[in-house]
Amino acid sequence: MMKKLLTAILALVVLGTANACGSSANNAPGSENTATPGSDSSQSTAASADAPTNSTEDSEWVPEKDITFVVPFDAGGTADIPARIVAKYMTKYSTKPITVVNMPGSGGRVGAKEVQNMPADGHTIMHVPVGWYMQYALGIADFTYLDYEPVTLWADSWLALVVSADSPYNTYEEFITAVKADPTSFKIGAVTGTLPILAELSIAQKEGVEFNIVDFGTGAKAPELLGGRVDAYMDGLGAVQQYIDGGQFKCLAVVSHERLVGFEDVPAFSELGYSDFDYLLQSFGMWAPKGTPKPAIEYMANLIKQASEDPDCQKELENLSYGATYMTPEDYAVFCEKVLNDTISACESLVE
Repeated sequence: MMKKLLTAILALVVLGTANACGSSANNAPGSENTATPGSDSSQSTAASADAPTNSTEDSEWVPEKDITFVVPFDAGGTADIPARIVAKYMTKYSTKPITVVNMPGSGGRVGAKEVQNMPADGHTIMHVPVGWYMQYALGIADFTYLDYEPVTLWADSWLALVVSADSPYNTYEEFITAVKADPTSFKIGAVTGTLPILAELSIAQKEGVEFNIVDFGTGAKAPELLGGRVDAYMDGLGAVQQYIDGGQFKCLAVVSHERLVGFEDVPAFSELGYSDFDYLLQSFGMWAPKGTPKPAIEYMANLIKQASEDPDCQKELENLSYGATYMTPEDYAVFCEKVLNDTISACESLVE
C-alpha cells in the first residue's frame, strides 16, 4: 500500500501549493520544553557568535537599487503573508527597499526557474519552501540549493494533525486506534506532492496503518474537513490555527521536537515515538541566483538576522503561528544539504 501511494505521488504533477512552515529545533522532547513562535529557534543558535549586526557598516556591499524578494506562490497565501512581514522589517534595516514580487505556478517551480535566469548582482532573493526538497526527491523538480546561492532561514512554522471539533478522537493515540480498526473508511486529506502528504505517509509507516488518502487538488482544505468529506488532514499550523482557535478543529499532534507555546496540551512528534524526522520540519529559506557575490549574500542574511531579533517582527509572525529565525549562510548551506539527503532517504524508505 505504501509503495502504491508513493507511486501515485510520483505520477502526478504539483499544481500549485505553498506548504511552507517549519522548525529545526533540536531540543530534547518533553512537555516541560516549549518553543515560542516569533522567537529564535535552535536554528539561530547555530549562527556564528560574531555574525555582523550592522548591515551597512560591517559589509562592503550595499544595494544600488530596490531588492526583489521573489515569492513563487500566489499573493495572500501562507507563503506570501509572512514573506511580506519579513520584507517590511528587512527594509527597516536596509539602505534600499525590499519589494515582494509574486511568481506563482507549478508548485513554485515557475518562479524558481525565473530566478535562475535573473542577474546575480545581489538584488534578487527568493522564498524557498521546504517542499522543494520533496519535489526534487520525487523527480518533480529538477533543481536544488546547489543551483543557487543559499542565504539563510528566515521563518519557522510546524505541521499539525487536525480533526474536526466533533470528531470522537481527542488524542493522537485514539486517532491511530480508529484508523487501525477501520482503515478503508477512514479518509485523510492531502495535496499531492507536498510535505503534509509525506508526513501522513510517515505516520502510516511508523504506526503500521493504511490511510485512505483523499487528494485535495488545488481546492481549499479546511472546508473538506468542516464538511465531513475527510476525517483528518495535516497542514502548516499557520493555516489551521484560526480553526483551532475558533473551536472548529482539534489539534492532535505537531511535527516538532518540543511542545509549542499556546499548544502545551498538544504532543510533539518526539513524544510520540518519532525520531529522525527533521525532513518533515517546515521552514522558509532564502536563495539567490547562482554567482551572487558573497558580500551581497552576507548583507541579505544580516538583514534577516536583524529582522529576526526585532520584537515587532517576532510579534507579527507569532500572531500568525510563524517564528522568526536566522542562520548564517554557511550553516544554512549545511542545513540544505542535510534536509535534501534526509528527504531523499525518507522517500526511498517508503517504497522499500
